[in-house]
Amino acid sequence: MSEPQQPPRPDFTKAPPPGAHPPPDPQQGRAPQGYPPHPGQGYPPYPGQGRADAYGPRPLSPSDERMWGMLGHLSAIAASLVTLSFLGPLVVFLVFKDRGRFVRAHAAEALNMTISLMVYEVVLAVLFTILTVLTLGIGSVLFGLLVVPYVVALVFCVLAAVAANQGREYRYPLIFRPVR
Repeated sequence: MSEPQQPPRPDFTKAPPPGAHPPPDPQQGRAPQGYPPHPGQGYPPYPGQGRADAYGPRPLSPSDERMWGMLGHLSAIAASLVTLSFLGPLVVFLVFKDRGRFVRAHAAEALNMTISLMVYEVVLAVLFTILTVLTLGIGSVLFGLLVVPYVVALVFCVLAAVAANQGREYRYPLIFRPVR
């Protein structure tokens, strides 16, 4: 994906015409000394200055990408304490998906893992219910299996968080990937 085209920078070497408002000083982001303030909204921002949405969201630094990638995985563990394990990765994905490929990949992977975990839990709960109704012996054994996906997810979340912190890609095994 190519970088968006930046608008041409104004020529600051020419004097403004009489009565016109001068361009902002690129070093300070405001009008040079001696000029009146610009009416209305102000001067258009330049890359790296002014409003964050002037040229789209600002990209994250590599260390911030690693940190938010790691927090995307760890947020699944924290959110699972209130049975909303998808909420943490979903927030990280929605907020940071356009700010870096690395963060988007890790947040999407964490979100996919939580979606898959919910599907596995529903399947195990239905299987547990059916086998409990049919035969009491087999259903009670499966009750202990309801905890297994959470333990496995905990281990894989920690491994994924470590990989994200080290700047490596990580793919959870045996999950569905509806979010890209």
